[in-house]
Amino acid sequence: MRHAILTRQTSTEQGTFGVLDAPGLQRLYVAEPPWRDNRRGLSCIPTGAYLVKPHRSPKYGHCLLITETPDRTWILQHPGNVAGDKTIGLHTHTLGCQLPGLRMGKLKVKGKWQQAVLASRTAFRQLMGWADDAPYQLEITGA
Repeated sequence: MRHAILTRQTSTEQGTFGVLDAPGLQRLYVAEPPWRDNRRGLSCIPTGAYLVKPHRSPKYGHCLLITETPDRTWILQHPGNVAGDKTIGLHTHTLGCQLPGLRMGKLKVKGKWQQAVLASRTAFRQLMGWADDAPYQLEITGA
């Protein structure tokens, strides 16, 4: 079974950002919501090991489902750019899911600059190609 490591590097109200590394996969960057005590719709998931499976979502189509998340369900890996804390007015493209990108940067959303992952659709296609429609093990470490 394939194995990937997401090393979280920073977590602020702008989101939790890290690096996803796996043999045979170009290094990707990942945005998630900030840590908010694992609250549904607001928080990234806890560090740990998870099984990621191919999934068909009504909203995102073919994507990846992170399973066995403590006290949470339907945590996906799908395209998106920003993952700010919506409770303080920041914009987000995720309610707990992971958003891959080819690089880090900033994006102006509704008049506010936010930290973001960029080229997310391309990064997501690369991740899906690497996963090759098979489950893989995801280890999350760091911030």
